Amino acid sequence: MEENKDYHAYRYGDHLTPGSELKIEHSVVCENVDISTLITMGIDSLEAMRQGSIDGEQKAYEIVVAAAKQWEQQAAATQTINRALEYLRTPEIEHTGNQWKDTDNWRADQKISNRVYQMTCSIWEDTKYDRETKQSVPIAWYVTWEVRIHSPKQGYGAKIAGQNQKRYTDKNAAIKYLDGRKKAYSHLFTEISPPIPKEYEHHFMVHGTLLPGYTVEGLEQAKTEHAAAEVSEGGIFTPQNQRSLPSWGSSLWQKLRKKRQPLPVRQ
Repeated sequence: MEENKDYHAYRYGDHLTPGSELKIEHSVVCENVDISTLITMGIDSLEAMRQGSIDGEQKAYEIVVAAAKQWEQQAAATQTINRALEYLRTPEIEHTGNQWKDTDNWRADQKISNRVYQMTCSIWEDTKYDRETKQSVPIAWYVTWEVRIHSPKQGYGAKIAGQNQKRYTDKNAAIKYLDGRKKAYSHLFTEISPPIPKEYEHHFMVHGTLLPGYTVEGLEQAKTEHAAAEVSEGGIFTPQNQRSLPSWGSSLWQKLRKKRQPLPVRQ
């Protein structure tokens, strides 16, 4: 609150969140103001003065609205830059290079990964204390394994397949089962950056753009076919099919420049 001679001005949380939100909310309250001079002027004069004051308020309001519209344009530029920075700041995912590695996690004491997939597994041994031998005796083995999308984006990474605590009373059978699961998904771990299945591409996109170094299944083939079609149709540049480009000052070039102009950034 700001106190003046004739009124109190209240401001309710004015703030700016760059690239996102602008909030301005004010109110004015007049208390114990001296109206002795005004009441001698008559209703007609006061009505005219009131309208003039309202007109002044309207002008001030229009200035604020115009400034808010200018902020909207600038905020859009800031937000666009923020999105580009978020894309560039997305860290490279850590992986094992398609090699099985031991971990300190008992629920996933082994893992293998690349830039797209990760598989974890473990065999947990359940024991029972034998009072006669005074030793812990194994009674069961529980197999847990999981294959997931290995996304560099925090909070992403869909589960593809897995089994939680599958019980075996024969340790060799548990090991055989797990080895079979490893073999069944080994084809996912032959490349450091295998093509991403279309249904999982959003796990590797930031604001609609695929992160660098990744490809999506089917798109690379489509690009190759498109390039081949261009060659067959004479789309590759050669001296025989060379076309002159518009000059720098031509109207066509100016139109192209305008289409490619980025959002303005005001200082």
